[in-house]
Amino acid sequence: MDKKYSFIILFILNSLIFISGCLFIIYSIYFRISFKVINTDVSGAIVGLLVSYFSLRHFKKLFELKGELKKSDNNFSWSNFKKGVS
Repeated sequence: MDKKYSFIILFILNSLIFISGCLFIIYSIYFRISFKVINTDVSGAIVGLLVSYFSLRHFKKLFELKGELKKSDNNFSWSNFKKGVS
């Protein structure tokens, strides 16, 4: 698969995650959703806010990845994922 299409797929998936976080915020506020966390009720809007925040952070990382992908000397290699043995 071409690098451009891989980036587009990642961008679309991250956008869907961001939109789902925003929709969950609205849903949680409207229906007053809360979760029990260590005997404390936490609003569902906070969970949605966290999902939205982390997806926004990943947008920045996606654009850094896009810059790296534009370099023609970068190629995919499984060896990039292996742990180095020292």
